[in-house]
Amino acid sequence: MAKKKRSNIQDIPSMKVNDGSDGPEMCTTDPRFRTGREWLGLMREAKRDCRKVKITYQESPETAPRTLVIAPYKLCNSVEGWAVEDLPPEGFKGPSYSLQHILAAELTDETFKDPYDDPAYVIAELLASRQ
Repeated sequence: MAKKKRSNIQDIPSMKVNDGSDGPEMCTTDPRFRTGREWLGLMREAKRDCRKVKITYQESPETAPRTLVIAPYKLCNSVEGWAVEDLPPEGFKGPSYSLQHILAAELTDETFKDPYDDPAYVIAELLASRQ
C-alpha cells in the first residue's frame, strides 16, 4: 500500500501535522486546546474488545482530577467534541465523559458485556429515546 504524501504545510507554532485517513490533519499541541482525539483510538479498541478503561478525568481546571474505571460501550460526537458513555447499571443513559477532559487512560484486563449484543436492549433503548 502506498503511503500518502504529507502536504507541504509551513510549521505553525503550537500546531502539528499528522497523516490522517483522508490526508494531512492539523492539530494543536497547546494543552489549553485539547480535543480528546488522542484517546479516540484507545476508546474504540476498548469498545470493540469490551474491555474497561481506567481514566484520570478532570471536569474543569477548578476541580481535582479523579480516577475512574469505565465500560466504554458508546462513543458520541457532537459540536463540543467526542465523549464516551459509561455502561449504566440499569437503564439506557449512563454517565458521559468528554474525551477532552481525560488526562490519562489505559486499558484494563477487566471486561464487560456489550449491551448491543442483545436485540431486546437495542429495541428498548430506541423506544426510551423516543419518549
